[in-house]
Amino acid sequence: MKYQVVLQHSEEDCGAACLATVSKHYGRVFALNRTREAVGTGYRGTTLLGLSRGAEALGFNTRIAKATSEFIDSLDQAPLPAIIHWKGYHWVILYGKKGKNFVIADPAIGVRYLTYSELMEGWSNGVILLLIPDETRFYQQAEDKIAGFGRYVARVWPYRLLIIQAIAINFAIGLLSLTSPFMMQLLTDDVLVRGDTQLLTTVAIGVMIMNLIKSVIGLVQSHLIGHFGQRLQFGLILEYGRKLLHLPLSYFEGRRSGEVVSRIADVDDINQLVNQIVLGLPSEFFVALVSLGFMLFYSWQLSIACILAFVIVTIVNLFFFPALRRKTRKHIVLGTENQGFLVETFRGVQVLKTTSASPQAWQEYQRNYGRLANLSWGMMKLELYSSTITGVLSHLTTITLLWVGSYFVINHTLSIGQLLAFNGMSGNFLGFLSSVIGLADEFIAAQIVIQRLTEVIDATPEDENDFKKPWAKILGNADIICNQLNFHHSGRIDLLQDFSLTIPGGKVVALIGKSGCGKSTLAKLIAGLYSVQSGNIQYSFYNQQDLSLECLRQQVVLVPQEAHFWSRSIIDNFNFSYPNISFEEIVRACQITGAHEFISQLPDKYQTVLGEYGANLSGGQKQRLAIARAIVTDPPILILDESTGALDPVSEAEVLERLLSHRQSKTTIMISHRPKVIQRADWIVLLEQGRLKIQGTPEELRQIKGEHLDFIDEFIPSNNGFNSSLVVHN
Repeated sequence: MKYQVVLQHSEEDCGAACLATVSKHYGRVFALNRTREAVGTGYRGTTLLGLSRGAEALGFNTRIAKATSEFIDSLDQAPLPAIIHWKGYHWVILYGKKGKNFVIADPAIGVRYLTYSELMEGWSNGVILLLIPDETRFYQQAEDKIAGFGRYVARVWPYRLLIIQAIAINFAIGLLSLTSPFMMQLLTDDVLVRGDTQLLTTVAIGVMIMNLIKSVIGLVQSHLIGHFGQRLQFGLILEYGRKLLHLPLSYFEGRRSGEVVSRIADVDDINQLVNQIVLGLPSEFFVALVSLGFMLFYSWQLSIACILAFVIVTIVNLFFFPALRRKTRKHIVLGTENQGFLVETFRGVQVLKTTSASPQAWQEYQRNYGRLANLSWGMMKLELYSSTITGVLSHLTTITLLWVGSYFVINHTLSIGQLLAFNGMSGNFLGFLSSVIGLADEFIAAQIVIQRLTEVIDATPEDENDFKKPWAKILGNADIICNQLNFHHSGRIDLLQDFSLTIPGGKVVALIGKSGCGKSTLAKLIAGLYSVQSGNIQYSFYNQQDLSLECLRQQVVLVPQEAHFWSRSIIDNFNFSYPNISFEEIVRACQITGAHEFISQLPDKYQTVLGEYGANLSGGQKQRLAIARAIVTDPPILILDESTGALDPVSEAEVLERLLSHRQSKTTIMISHRPKVIQRADWIVLLEQGRLKIQGTPEELRQIKGEHLDFIDEFIPSNNGFNSSLVVHN
């Protein structure tokens, strides 16, 4: 029996890889990216609930169980393969028992054979997910075509004219290199042996001319290859960037930023390999083939010896490839994780310093890069052993050819010139072997890199049919109607269940509730940043799914609590989001939020360059600026998700007074825990654990007893028996 295994791309992919493995076992090929989306893999991995839901979505019937000793004794009666929880942090496939050993497929390593004690040591909690393919649902699932290296080679077709020119030049250089052995034969047999000085002059001039021509052609070749490589790399980077910007918010929330960014550097590896395969390999193969033909002409015995050496060197290198592939995969994954750790560290440097976490960060830094260094050294040793053995065999081959060839010369089967020419031809032939072996090493790394890039390029975009959808003007007094919404974050329990709510248009609406009750999630659903699993959201009579994302994002604007700014001037930050706005509109928006006051005190005013993430602004200043950016186009629906929380109460009251006065007859949704903010609302909605608890005007809700009163009215704690004294300083 052949045990299937789909290897993970990164540590958190183990659950998705396990599901892809089980699917492959039952005859369905699903891309890892598809299973990852199905199970809801995040940067912390995959939950058991996510695995079960994802498997159900792909057509399996699932059951979560707890394995006992009786279950293990009767494994042959269980529906295997199944997914088991390994060492408390990993998912692997249990295939069953073979002989005295148990067979598991580890997505991080491959197929492993374990003893009973080893199995129980790793599977200590006994958690198992049993999967049985539904005869109808599973086999109706469309299979994925796993795109490999061929998709990137196919990208060279638009540059076919350039490629033909480069390959033709490569062939010309190859043919010129073939003349060197003949020149050596001519120089030895006809010049040195006969002492023909006139022919010597002719040969010397001919060699100089050929080398000059070869150098000129080589210059043209380098120019063409460089031009081709630059255009190919540029196209790949643009495609990656375009796909990345069209991915949903949930994609980025489930991954480290360093992991996403690091994949741009992977383009270089693919680009270099495509260059070598498309441009270099055909000409080298042609030269090797022609050289082999001449070698057979000179001496079939020596040619067979050369081919035998070719086979031996190939077998030796194939022996090292599996270990090198495993280490290369680990090296790329670990390098990505280290880069993600550095990005997180730099972004959280303030917390790092205020919590005295620098020693712990330094220890983790040392540990991570120590592992990476050890892995790099392991790869270097494998490559060193491989290259050393290959070099020794190549030298032995050359010595053997000269040794045996010398006997042929002594026996007058070959001339000295023919032997030297054969040696040169064998160099071309074995040189092709070295190129192929080097290419194989690069191909191992490129395969892993391609899988990582493909994960982004083939990921499901926010809306595949967005370009077909229309633009519609949403009115400021349009009611927002949420009808039977169901939503859960990937791999988690349902957050909204059959949720229905009508938010009155043209009003100031406050969403209140305890932390984690679903307020921010509902806001992101209304803004189109999340997609509901089922249900519908309407803006008056427009369905959210009928509108293009651009239409939605420009008219339903969400201001998060943590405002983000680019490292450029204040005015450029506005123009980056809204290129067509005027400077007057920017100033007017800043005056409403009070940002104009502190901007006017800056040395460069609106041309002041902000630090990374707006680091040179206070929290309150960033929030003023973020609200100003949101209202500069006067959107009909504005959502403030605790967007004034960093302001002091006086400043917050002033900003809200001007803002809400400016936005009369338009919908403003505020998420806040501050009574002073909530009291400004015309309509209040209380959520509790993803459900609508109560709604109404502030006056109506004050007449009803309940927890909502803690949000609406100020709570003044007692002095616990202490006498209070008020001191006023003049």
